[in-house]
Amino acid sequence: MSMTLWIHTLQDRDMSRDSDDHTMMHDRADDLDALCERLGVSKLSSFFDMTDLDYNFTRDLEAAGEGEEGEDNDRDLDEDEGGDVDPETGYAYGIDDMQWFDAAAGLATLEALRAALLDEEIADRLDFGEDERDVLLDELEDCINHLQEPAGASGRFHLAVLT
Repeated sequence: MSMTLWIHTLQDRDMSRDSDDHTMMHDRADDLDALCERLGVSKLSSFFDMTDLDYNFTRDLEAAGEGEEGEDNDRDLDEDEGGDVDPETGYAYGIDDMQWFDAAAGLATLEALRAALLDEEIADRLDFGEDERDVLLDELEDCINHLQEPAGASGRFHLAVLT
């Protein structure tokens, strides 16, 4: 199962829904977290929101009849098949169900990672191939672009973990 990250921002109750896949950031999260520790910034994974992953895992268990004893496991939880959709998010769960983090703190981490990956000495020690490093830099730059406005307006964000 392939995992990826999507960046969502939140200002007041206005949530962004458009995001590119950030699969390399997810795949190399352990390495990026170790780099964050050396750089003295929050770990990348500290901004992960598992709401979608948890929701889909629970839904899959319930569809397989493995839910809690006494639950009605025949109920339809998939918004594509007629389940309830939250009007603010367009998902089967709402803004308040998700984890949100300070956009300025996230921006600091992402900018520190980008600067480190642009430093040839540091990049060489990370054992990233040139192509992999280029993809990571593109993904980090995309996230930085998404966070610049919310970071200046006390906005929130998360990196949603998706399958």
